[in-house]
Amino acid sequence: MATLDAFRTASGDPLKLDFANDYVPDVRLNAGDINGRTITVELTDNGTPITDTTGITCALAYNTTPGSGLGDRVSMPAVFGTPTATYRVAVPRKALQRAGAILMGIEVSVNGTRTCSRNFHGIVERAVFDATAPDAQDQMGVLDKLIDDATTAINKAVSAAGEAKDAADAARTSVIEYRQLSDDCKAKIAASAAAGVVFATQADIDAQYDTVIAPALSDAETIPPLTQSDIDWALDIINR
Repeated sequence: MATLDAFRTASGDPLKLDFANDYVPDVRLNAGDINGRTITVELTDNGTPITDTTGITCALAYNTTPGSGLGDRVSMPAVFGTPTATYRVAVPRKALQRAGAILMGIEVSVNGTRTCSRNFHGIVERAVFDATAPDAQDQMGVLDKLIDDATTAINKAVSAAGEAKDAADAARTSVIEYRQLSDDCKAKIAASAAAGVVFATQADIDAQYDTVIAPALSDAETIPPLTQSDIDWALDIINR
C-alpha cells in the first residue's frame, strides 16, 4: 500500500543536520493542507551516522507571529529502518492559519540537553479553496442560518406533536357531563331512551373494557382481521 511519504516531504529531500549551525533551507507549505506536508530531518554527527538513538528526541518548533507570539512545537516521531537517526512529522494545521512566512526550527534533545537548529522559514501559500475568504464566510453564514432555521422548525414540530398528544390524552380521559351537551344532543338522547335504548354507565363501560377490550389488546393474535362487512358496518354507524 502506497504511503506517499516522499511525496509529502515539504523540502523534497530530508533536512540534513550534521552540526547545530548547519544551514536549513526554507520550505514551501500550503494553507489547505490537513496533516499533509511533512518535515523530515536526518541527524548525523560530524558525518557519522547515528545508529543508537537512545535518549534522542526531536521536535518541530514554529511561530506564526515571531516577536509577539509564544509559538508552539510538536514532537517528531522516529522513522525506523533508516541508515541514521531520522524523525518526521506533519506540519500542524495550527501553523498554516495565515498565508506568508512563519518561523520554524528543529529542536534536538538528548540526555537533558536541548539544541535548536538554525531558524528557517515556512512559506505558507494561500489555499486555493480558501475557507477564510469573505465569500466563504458569507456562505458559511448562510449555511449556519439554514441549520438554525431547520433546527427551529424541528423544535416547533416536536413541540406541536407533544401538544397534540397531550390534547388527545386529555380528550381520551375527560368526562363529559350531561349539562355540557347541546340541546340537540339532549333531545336525541331523550328520544332514544323513549324508544327503549339502554345507555351504559361509566361503571358499565369500565367493566366491559376490563373484561373484553383489555384482554384482547394483551394478545394481538386473538384480534381477527377486519372484514369488508366490519368496515361497512362501521361506516354506516359514522354516516348516520
